[in-house]
Parts: sequence; structure tokens; C-alpha cells
Amino acid sequence: MTDAPRRILNLGCGNQTFGTHRVDFCATDTTTHVFDVERGLQFPDGFFDEVYERNLFEHLKNPNFHLTEVYRVLKPKGTLTLITDNASCIRYYLLRTHTGGYVGHRHLFTATSDRHYAIFTKEHLKNHLLSAGFEVVSIGFVETDYATRFIDKLARKVVPSALKSLTYPRICAVAQRK
Repeated sequence: MTDAPRRILNLGCGNQTFGTHRVDFCATDTTTHVFDVERGLQFPDGFFDEVYERNLFEHLKNPNFHLTEVYRVLKPKGTLTLITDNASCIRYYLLRTHTGGYVGHRHLFTATSDRHYAIFTKEHLKNHLLSAGFEVVSIGFVETDYATRFIDKLARKVVPSALKSLTYPRICAVAQRK
């Protein structure tokens, strides 16, 4: 008997091709489902082996509702990989990109509207995951794939070890449904 193929949900996929089911609120060449995740996840209970989301969580109005929905659609022992903005990243405060550095309602550097509702520390993210019923497997700081990662790497060379967490723009948490 062969194992069933793994079902992987990529939430807020944009143009990413990772996952068997790719959801975004706007259609792209790679999305397989278009809907607003803030209204719930349109999948049955225990449907997915894995849920992946990158740069989505900080844009949600109700992060706890979202995590309870992710928990619901995961199979028991299913895994969530969640990458979100790191509230302790010093660059966000210096450049004011995630902390109110806006002209009116426009982002200072890109002239786009800001759609962040929160940014999180590792502890905040852990609290949200535990509140939704997850077991936290790991949580740590990660790089971005943006050109600004070179500034972050340079900063890591000059700041003391105790302050290195201030140079990482993202947090990656891996959690498991019980």
C-alpha cells in the first residue's frame, strides 16, 4: 500500500510555487485558490499535512482566529511553518518601514499603503501559537531574500553577540498540531 501524497497549504502565496494548495486573496499564475483567509480557511478539518506562510501573519487583523483555523485544517501531528516580521529588528525603527514611517497613509520609501496590523517578538509569536493549541517545535531568527539582507549581515559583523537578534528582520516558527 502506498502512502497518500502530502497535502501542503501555502497561505498568502503570491507568486510562490511551493505547496499543493496555494491561497492568496488575489489571483496569480501560481494560486490555486483565491479567497480572504481572514474569513476562515475553506478546507475541511484535518485536511493538510503541512501549512506554510511567509509574510502573511503581520497583515492579519485577528491573528489568533487565523491560527485556530490553521490548527483546524491541519492533521494531527501536522506542521505549521510561519515566517513573520521581527518586532525587534532595529532596521525597522531606523528606516521606519514597519513602525509608522509613513507620509499620510503611504509608506515612506515605496509610496504604497501599509497593511501591517502588528509585528511580533519571538515571545509574542510563541504565545499566539500556544494559545491556538500548537506545540512549538522551534522558533528563531531568519534572513530575508531582499537586497537589504546585506545591510543586516554587515550589521551582524559589528554589533555585540547579545544584540544580533536586532539585525534579523524575520522570525520563523515551526509548530505542530497536537
